[in-house]
Amino acid sequence: MKKMMLMCAALLALTASSQAVKLGADTQALDLSGGIEFESAAGVNYHLRTGYGYFILDYLEVGGLLDLQRNDFGTSIGLGPKVEYNFELDLPVVVPFVGAALTFQHVEMPTATYSVSADNQVVRTTETDTTNALNLDVYGGLKFFITDQFAINADLVLSAATSDIYLRRDEAGKTQVRLELGLRYYF
Repeated sequence: MKKMMLMCAALLALTASSQAVKLGADTQALDLSGGIEFESAAGVNYHLRTGYGYFILDYLEVGGLLDLQRNDFGTSIGLGPKVEYNFELDLPVVVPFVGAALTFQHVEMPTATYSVSADNQVVRTTETDTTNALNLDVYGGLKFFITDQFAINADLVLSAATSDIYLRRDEAGKTQVRLELGLRYYF
């Protein structure tokens, strides 16, 4: 029991003494985040986002991202710039952040049309409906540093588009709120 308490105390001391990476100028970042919704209005909804960032000032990151969303009704691909600010707090391994991204979204949704042929057979015709939109994502969350270069992040994202590209229960909409989990690597 004494050994276990000693090991726990040592682990706690290491955690408390470790510092989150100093996100200074000239630091580069790779990130991968996303989410999955099993019971959405559009069936299973996958969302994956990957990006690259460069810190132009201490705690201020600019970069780009590639966004992919897929569900039973269609596919959406987005590409655009992002900006993110990280707050320096006295927390040893937690860094809060806020950010924004502006992406060009290309959405393809297949639509089916049914008709009856001359011999009373039901004929299904499938066409692809394509929509393009500008999308603004505003987000904020926390990064939990595992090492000085590797972090796990959780953030809440509010998306607003110029066209109806987000599926809801019975209709498409221009806004969406989602929770994303991700990984960050700094070098």
